[in-house]
Amino acid sequence: MRDPGADVNAALPDGDQPARITGLGLIAWALARQRGRILIGAGAGIAWMGTTALLPVVLGGAINGAVAGGEDVAWGALAIGVVVALSALTAVLRHHTAVLLYSRTRWLLERLVTRRALDRRGGDMPGPGRLLSHVQNDAQAVGGIADLMCRGSGAIVTFVAVGAGMLVVAPLLGVIVLVGLPLSMLSLVPLWSSFSRRAEAVQESLAAATTVASDSLSGLRVIKGLGSEATPRRWYREASAGVERSGVSLARISSAWDAISMLVPGAFLALVLWVAGSMAIEGTLSVGELVMFTGLAVFLAIPLNTLAEVGDVWATGLAGARRIAEVLRTEHPVDDCASPAPTGQLVLDRVTHGSLHGLSLATKDGELLGIVSSAPGVAGDILALAGRSVDPDRGTVRLGDRDIRTIELDELRRRVLVDSGHEVWLNDHSLRHNLALADPATSDDDLGQALEAAAAEELLHRTGGLDHRVGERGLALSGGQRQRVMIARALALDPEILILDDPTSALDAITEARAANGLAGARALRATIVCTLSPTLLGLCHRILYIAEGRVAATGTHQHLLAHPGYRALVLPDTVGARLK
Repeated sequence: MRDPGADVNAALPDGDQPARITGLGLIAWALARQRGRILIGAGAGIAWMGTTALLPVVLGGAINGAVAGGEDVAWGALAIGVVVALSALTAVLRHHTAVLLYSRTRWLLERLVTRRALDRRGGDMPGPGRLLSHVQNDAQAVGGIADLMCRGSGAIVTFVAVGAGMLVVAPLLGVIVLVGLPLSMLSLVPLWSSFSRRAEAVQESLAAATTVASDSLSGLRVIKGLGSEATPRRWYREASAGVERSGVSLARISSAWDAISMLVPGAFLALVLWVAGSMAIEGTLSVGELVMFTGLAVFLAIPLNTLAEVGDVWATGLAGARRIAEVLRTEHPVDDCASPAPTGQLVLDRVTHGSLHGLSLATKDGELLGIVSSAPGVAGDILALAGRSVDPDRGTVRLGDRDIRTIELDELRRRVLVDSGHEVWLNDHSLRHNLALADPATSDDDLGQALEAAAAEELLHRTGGLDHRVGERGLALSGGQRQRVMIARALALDPEILILDDPTSALDAITEARAANGLAGARALRATIVCTLSPTLLGLCHRILYIAEGRVAATGTHQHLLAHPGYRALVLPDTVGARLK
């Protein structure tokens, strides 16, 4: 079986790829790429918490000096000012670095997901809603781990330093801090697995709600046309209720986590204050030392809360990283190579895949080849094999005398273009941008000629002409206009071999005739395959293959094949077919 990790690595040049496609592997990879920034952030975090912890020490010393005679009060005040200034400066540096770490980690993981989704070798990827959730929610959760690196390092170092200082000055207090407080944090361990599961459930429900929202918005025009706004509203309400249920479940365990993380360490801090106060009463500690230890005990709440937050952030981030890893591990159905494509025609030689069972066909220069089939999956399987979204189970697909598996994917897809009139993809940009998507250097004259050949020249007379925006997913255009823009885009690119699936299904008879004639004329010197049941298009085809049960059952011109009952029943309406009988 193909190693999915190797596929991901191949898709990320310049060494920008994780070695292990797992949740922990992704986190380690994202953090390792920012080692320098993490060191700066950790240093700033240690300096920030260190200077914050130093403040009660300086204050206690100043108080001792004032009690002793007041000679060191001015120096004590100056020292307090310097410590406060250093604490403020290091806090700014720590926060700035933490934000950079958070943003950079998100960007790295978002780039991984985006590259995998756009990988030319394809794969069974999640829908747009779930991909959006991976790019936003899951990457954001992992970014929280990078953010915590700065504060976490400062929390650990200052906690140990303060405990060690207490151990030297007041051994009993040092033992309580260094032994009792870490043991108190172990009270959170039983909640860990439950917290992790519920965090993952929240992210899964968020992905489901995002999917419903994405689907509903993409079909908003149809939904309004049908007057069925209530149905997607109900779907989204149900998905949102799922988010609410999982969020409340997480909030319950999170509130217990927060309560324990504050109550137990808080009880130990109270113990520290009680012991310090008792020692001051007994005369073991001076007034300044009492102030110092009291301040340090209060300060310890900061690193302890930070360390308690580690479990929350880590559980959520690890769940997000695992979900991203699932996407990155999606296998590619095809492999790539670096061999250039030869000149030649497309040949399918006894291929078996999906609805195809031993199908053979070959294109010719200047020929418009029609494909008619009684099985709805035939056209999609031919497009998938020719565009090499998949490889055949048996048989070969060749370009000239070369198996297309030995040809570099980008060059193959420049030479062989496949497109479907059922799924016309346009983006919220100008008409020019969508037409010249594959080749931005295409001139406006060539784009205009392509639109004219596709019977879509009226789009040039709209306000803005080629600069007119087509709307999100092209919804500012009608279905027929989107199909004609798809045809024009293919004609502007002028590939050696063009394969179209039902390119005129949304056109009226007059417009279809114009578009069909324009397509045939523009492709007069090139090989073109149209998978269609349109009599208008089929009437212009030089040769037609009638496919039944996954193989060629008959071949000939449109007029010749009308004598075949199966072919006639597919391409002619019942009333016309009855008159011909």
